Amino acid sequence: GKTTIYRRWSTKAELVIDAMASLKPSIDTIDTGSLDGDIELLIAASCSPHSQRLQQVMVSVCSALPREPDLLDAFKTRFTEPRIARISGMLERARERDELGAHVDIAMASSLVPSLMLQRALMTGKPAGRAYAEQVVGSVLLPVLGLPSRTPSSTDTETSHD
Repeated sequence: GKTTIYRRWSTKAELVIDAMASLKPSIDTIDTGSLDGDIELLIAASCSPHSQRLQQVMVSVCSALPREPDLLDAFKTRFTEPRIARISGMLERARERDELGAHVDIAMASSLVPSLMLQRALMTGKPAGRAYAEQVVGSVLLPVLGLPSRTPSSTDTETSHD
């Protein structure tokens, strides 16, 4: 009942964010010892069927963010900032292993893949599947990190990225 719900969640925003969090894949434990391995696991976690469902829910919720400050704050606190922080940690570890140069802007690079994945879903209505994620990593993220670009190797059936 309503009383039970409000006992657990004091606002609608908290309820929505907790519901979304139940769909969120964990990237907390990604640390393979190499940047390539970490990126591969990040792509796999971000493109799982479970993640694709979360992405659909996020697209629906994003339309309300400009009108709902509590929801926007909760969204940033529970999804955006932690994900970017985990990716930043992954890139910092790569820098410590001398896989990345000191010139790399880790803060900016950390937000690229999640931002472009969500942007694709929001602006085109198309899923941001594995092939798209690999294309973003290979043609955007790696060059920003000062690494050679690479062609996606996915066997995903997604062929168009527009």
